[in-house]
Amino acid sequence: MSKLQWDPKEKLELLASLEALLSCMRSLHTTVGAVMADVAAIRSTVFDDPEDMAVYRANLRLAVDAAKPMVDEALNSYDDLIQEIADSQRYAN
Repeated sequence: MSKLQWDPKEKLELLASLEALLSCMRSLHTTVGAVMADVAAIRSTVFDDPEDMAVYRANLRLAVDAAKPMVDEALNSYDDLIQEIADSQRYAN
């Protein structure tokens, strides 16, 4: 079906789905940024003083605690999108 033939309800449903998808992508982007920062911290810790693994473990705990809200946000976005798709009559199996 051509996009010109969609009725207004279908267009709104598509826009809502796109909004949810973009929200998931934003959450994933944030999570990837947190992972990159964590990898940089690990690299610095290991290369600066490989014998000081206690500092690494402490830094890792801090990084995990800092990243947890972002990971939770990404997972919640996926849950919301999955629920929206499951509730949609148009996408019923």
